[in-house]
This record gives sequence, structure tokens and C-alpha cells, in this order.
Amino acid sequence: MSSPALRRTIGAIIVFCVVVGLVVAFIDEPLRRYAERAFNQRVDGYTLTIETLHFHPIGLSVDFENVRLVQREHPDPPIAFIERWHAGIHWRALLHGSLVSDHRIERPVMRITRTQAKAEAGDDTPLEDRGWQDAVLAVYPFKVDVLTISNADISYRDSPRSKPLHVDYLNVRADNIRNVQFRDRTYPSHLHLDGRAFDSGRITMDGAANFLSEPYLGLNVEAILDRIPLDDLTPVTGRANVQLTHGLLSTKGHIEYSPLIKQAVLRDLLLEGVHVDYVHSAYTKEAEKRIGEATVRTAEKLSNHAEWLLRIDHAKILNSEIGFVNEATTPRYRVFLSDANIGLDNFSNQLTEGTAYVKVTGKFMGSGLTLFSGTFRPETDSPDFNLQVRMVKTKMQSLNDVLRAYGDFDVVSGVFSFFTELTVKNGAIDGYVKPLFKDVDVYDTEQDRDKRLAQKIYEGIVGGAMTMLENRPRHEVATLADVSGPLTNPKMSTWQVIAKLIQNAFFRAILPGLKKEVEEG
Repeated sequence: MSSPALRRTIGAIIVFCVVVGLVVAFIDEPLRRYAERAFNQRVDGYTLTIETLHFHPIGLSVDFENVRLVQREHPDPPIAFIERWHAGIHWRALLHGSLVSDHRIERPVMRITRTQAKAEAGDDTPLEDRGWQDAVLAVYPFKVDVLTISNADISYRDSPRSKPLHVDYLNVRADNIRNVQFRDRTYPSHLHLDGRAFDSGRITMDGAANFLSEPYLGLNVEAILDRIPLDDLTPVTGRANVQLTHGLLSTKGHIEYSPLIKQAVLRDLLLEGVHVDYVHSAYTKEAEKRIGEATVRTAEKLSNHAEWLLRIDHAKILNSEIGFVNEATTPRYRVFLSDANIGLDNFSNQLTEGTAYVKVTGKFMGSGLTLFSGTFRPETDSPDFNLQVRMVKTKMQSLNDVLRAYGDFDVVSGVFSFFTELTVKNGAIDGYVKPLFKDVDVYDTEQDRDKRLAQKIYEGIVGGAMTMLENRPRHEVATLADVSGPLTNPKMSTWQVIAKLIQNAFFRAILPGLKKEVEEG
């Protein structure tokens, strides 16, 4: 090639490189505006802004920086902020004849409030129909095959005054999303997740997925939660009248969810140091009724469900306190089981999985040694279980608020014991309840100094009646009540029936029984 021709060629190459350089230098901003506009045109209810976009012609990749997503109805705080989002060709997939993309999202931050979540839940357009997939394709026009999220920080705040539920240092990787490889596998994609939950616990998930299965994706994963603190759940559980403070949760299990199979098996579940109260008040009565009805419907739907298998192999609750607070009476009262240890084995929604076993030990009202044991079978047409309860030497003074609320008297001393054996099967109940009172002293001049005269006389009568009715050698008052007959509502769930039995035994056999002894005396 002659020198002039060579110079012209070199000049053309230089001009071409300069033009390409100028195009690349000035194309970033038009691409940024186009990406924003294309995304926002396709997604309903949300707005995306991109501070900076860098296009890399070698490799055909794009970097988005400082990406912000807001919900239009409730823009504060932003739903998500992504420090860096890289999208490029997944070159390895080209070996399999597929042109797909690899996305890496670094240090994303998500802040979701209850207001925003309610707005999303109340929208008539389902989440999957909002146009998210089309919007991502508009930003980078190759379908996602590999997604990597590193060091994510996600929180949910139930109210402005509550501590948020917080998961951070979260890493997620999903590959072969488009089933480029291993097309014949049921779950061709690998999935991994790990992170910190609620500031000190750990969450891990490993397994596989089929992101293209119809009508919804399939998952087959092993999940581990390690020492998750439960205090942060108080704002959420409080909406169900459950006050949950203290406690750690650890569990290992397997979840498989797909159009072909649905099962969740917790192999080991451990709750430690839990303090939980269920709070009832006159204001929550209607809400409790709705929750109860929803619980029944859910239990009926899941019991022996043709598709769903739910099973807990082994569960333990250790060193915990479980209570019931009634704010609808005067005075309010709280009954509780302290030093509670609970074991549950082979609990399932499927009859074919066999019998479940539960054992509870603790101290009723901090003093009465308690043993509760039972066997439960998955329901068919009605609850099916056996249970036995032994409650020994509860200090009567600890029940004074209950006695004042239902009997209008209190006690100075005495102990209370309770025994029952009950069987519920085929819509009927059979068994007995036996409350026993010992060394009960109702009236005390010093303790009752400030009480009204009528109240003093009433408590004196109660104390006298107890004295007349007691077994002289042992100083005991005992009654035995037979419990048998059909269930008033066989369609109630097992736990509703148990709650009703406890309510009837305690408030209709024990306390009224004590009052009856007084009246007959």
C-alpha cells in the first residue's frame, strides 16, 4: 500500500474512532433519559429516576448509578435506592445459543412502610401485571439469566413510632433463570440467599428454582433461620392482640412450592426465652371474631388438603412465659404459665402423617406445677384429640384479680389444684374436670381493713362456707364434674375447641363452682 493510501486508511480509522468516541461520550445522557422514560411508561404506580448511566460498547454493557424508585401515591420514603446496577451480556450462555443478560445489583436499599404496603395490596392491578418485566427489558433489551444482589439492606416499618423489621448484609444469586442449561430438570436454576435478620440473627436459603414454570415459578429450597430475635415483631403481632417480647427463633426446614407439589416441612423449630401475652378487651371483640372465623376457614382449607403438606417434625419452646390478659373485666387480670417448656412432634395437616404429640410443663401463675400432654390427629370432619392436664398447688392469692372479676371476693391464703382428662372424637367429648381447693382463707381483718362493710360480710360468708365444706382431715374442698356429650359446634378447629374447653373448665367449673359451694353453705 502506497504511503498516501496508508495515510488515508489511518486517517479514516482515526476519524472513525473519534466519531465513536464522541458518540459514546455523548450517548450516555440520551440513553439515561430514554431508559427512565421507557421504564416509567411500562410500570403503573411507580417512578424510576437514574442519576447516571454509562454505556460500554465493548461488551455491550450498561452501568446505572444512584437509581431511585418511588411509589407515586406515597413517595416518601423511596421504595428502593440502588447504588450501582450493572447489566451486560451473559457470554457463557452464548455457548448454548442464547442471547441473555447478566445483572449485578450492588448495595440496594429498600424502605417499605405499612402505608405503602397497604396501597400496593389494595391496588386492583396484580403485582405481576404491573409491567415490571417489560420495564426491565426496556432498560436493557436482553432477558435476565443471571441475577446477583450483594449487600442489600431491606426494612419494613409498621408505624412511624415502631422499630422497623430489618434484614441487611443480604446476598442473593440466581442463575440459569431462562433455563438456558439443564432444560430437562424440574428445577434447572440454582438459588442462594444469605443475610442478617433483625440485627443479630442469620437467614440462609439454598436450593433450586424454575422461574419459567407456569402458571407460577417453582422453588425447592433448604432454609435455615438462626437465633432470630422476636422483639421486633411486636408491632406486627400487636395487630392480632398478641404482645410478643423477648425470645429467639431458630429453625431448619425444607420448602418445595411449584405447580406440581406444595410442601413445607420444619425438621427442627426452637423458640427460647419467649414472653408472649394474648390481650383481650371489649374493643377487640369484633376483631377477634373475624380472626377466629378466618382461622377456621384456613384450618378447613388446609386439613388433609389434596396438594399441601405442612409438617413440623420436632418443635420446642424453652424457658418461656405464656399469658392471657383480659382487659374487659373489672379489675383486669392476667393468667400465665411461667418457666414453660413445650415439645411438639409430628404435627401435620395430613391424616396419613399420623398422630402428633405435645407435652407442656411449667408453673401456673408462677407456682402451680403444671403438666399438659396430648395427642392430636389431623382433622377429618371434626377435631380428634386426647389431652390430660395436672396443675398442682397454685397459690390462690395469685388468682385474686380473677376472683374479684368473676366472684367479687379475694383470698388471703390457700392452694388450688386442677386435674382433667378429655377425649374429643367424632363430634363428641368425653372426660372429667376436677378442681381442688386446700387451706383457703377468704377473710382477713388486716388485709380487708379498707373494704366496704358489705364486701367484708360477703367474704366472711365465703370463708365460712369453705370451712364448712372442706374435708376436715385434709382441709380440702374438691368437686368432680363429668364432661360428656356432643360438641356444640363440630366444625370448630382443634385449637378453638381446646380454648373453649379451657374457658369452660376455668370460668364455668372452677370459679362458679367455688361460688356455688359458698351459696350452698
